[in-house]
Amino acid sequence: MVAAVFGLFLLNSNAIAGYLDPSQGWKNITTYDGMSGNHGSKTNSWWNTNEDQEVEPGAATGQEWDLEGFFLSDGTGDVEADSLALVGGFDFAGGEDWVDSGDIFIDTDMETDYYDYVMDLNFQTSGSYTYTVYQNDGSLQYNVTHGGPSGPSQGKAWTFSSQGTATIVQGYDNIAMNYLSGKSDSEMGGGVTGANFYNAGHNAVIVDVSFLGSNTNYSLHNAIECGNDFLSGSNTAAVPEPATIFLLGSGLLGLFGYRKKFRKSKS
Repeated sequence: MVAAVFGLFLLNSNAIAGYLDPSQGWKNITTYDGMSGNHGSKTNSWWNTNEDQEVEPGAATGQEWDLEGFFLSDGTGDVEADSLALVGGFDFAGGEDWVDSGDIFIDTDMETDYYDYVMDLNFQTSGSYTYTVYQNDGSLQYNVTHGGPSGPSQGKAWTFSSQGTATIVQGYDNIAMNYLSGKSDSEMGGGVTGANFYNAGHNAVIVDVSFLGSNTNYSLHNAIECGNDFLSGSNTAAVPEPATIFLLGSGLLGLFGYRKKFRKSKS
């Protein structure tokens, strides 16, 4: 009976968990830019070192302009490992007024002056969104943000422009994109806020970054066309823990010792 009650509790807990909750295998990999921007309809600085409910200093405020975070799945929940979620109050699919959302730019050498990959997001066909991944050989061209704050986000890479001689990553041409829209704070999960307070929901673009490999460090960014908000993130490849290295080393030494003993007995 106790086991049944405990099982019911677990089922209920999973049912109420938000899509991006850590219990579902998601990790927030957003990089705070160190600039206290504006939030909501006010012009004073936000209270925390995060990007949620914070646009760039001097930019138009409100949930509809907010890029909130990058989240990465480890595969322990219902979503495949290496799924990347770009989250915001901004309507990535429809845009805001005349302003459109940008693509996702990726650096594997962690340097912002060169983008090794770009995920070209396609929202042209309503309800059937896709993306294509290009690998940059140095000739890839992109559009930059205009308007908005002159310092934090003006002139940043915004959308893919021309592939030059860049190549499409094998298996990543016109891939179906998962898109969530109009979610409440609890529905989206992951600690994002503002949807209920400002009477506007959260939206999320979910793509696959497994092509980068599990041992690759990378940084990424996304921007709104006008530069009202700019979002960065980074992921560091997992390294073996000291205890794991010790066990592996001990095992190898044991095999070496056994082989040496076996040779002696044979001779």
